[in-house]
Amino acid sequence: MKAFGLKDVIYLVVIVLLVAAVITVSVLYRNLREKKRQEDLSSYYNKKCASFEVQNANLSEGQIVFIGDSITDGYHLDAFYSDLPLATYNRGIGGDVTAGVINRLKLCLYDLKPAKIVLMIGINDINSGVTDEQLKANYETILSGIKENLPSTEVFCLSILPMQQKVEAFGVNLTTATARIKAMNGEIQTLAAAKGYHYVDLFTPFSDGNDRMIEGYSDDGLHPNNAGYVVWTNVLKPLL
Repeated sequence: MKAFGLKDVIYLVVIVLLVAAVITVSVLYRNLREKKRQEDLSSYYNKKCASFEVQNANLSEGQIVFIGDSITDGYHLDAFYSDLPLATYNRGIGGDVTAGVINRLKLCLYDLKPAKIVLMIGINDINSGVTDEQLKANYETILSGIKENLPSTEVFCLSILPMQQKVEAFGVNLTTATARIKAMNGEIQTLAAAKGYHYVDLFTPFSDGNDRMIEGYSDDGLHPNNAGYVVWTNVLKPLL
């Protein structure tokens, strides 16, 4: 067997250094990209809240408020609920989590004194690594705040939706996330019952039978498309 010479050692050292450099650059790039994404989400959150504050001055109390993340943000309520006797106000913010909803409860709910609230939140907590315990605690804080500040308001707690395989391209472990979604939906149902609120199961009508979202209900694996929002509306609207 040929013995390693100085050139071989230098070559191996160079290779190791190059690999380390590539890994370092890759990690730095991912960190910078994530930092930029978080900054963009924070900026969007603040702009939406500022917009809501302006809108509130011209809105009526005693209506229906939908609150949540991008899944709610992208729900064109007027296209589906304009025939209801009450107006519907959309207080969804893309990228939001339970902690974000807690921070804007007064602005988005208490100040509007709605007759009904439709709440869907939690998927971003699950996909961003928030623990199940913290997610449950935050959800309970939301419901407790509503109960204390809006004791006569009717609340509809919607289940977290299933996802499709496509989300794994964004780094989501679908098997793990799905198990957490199902567990959290059970917690939401329990918390809603404890407060005297409605639990609305959207996981089942969106599921293909294998705990994945039906292919035709989403284009990216997470957010409902128009067909998905039709299903959502068909389940929820009779309850409102």
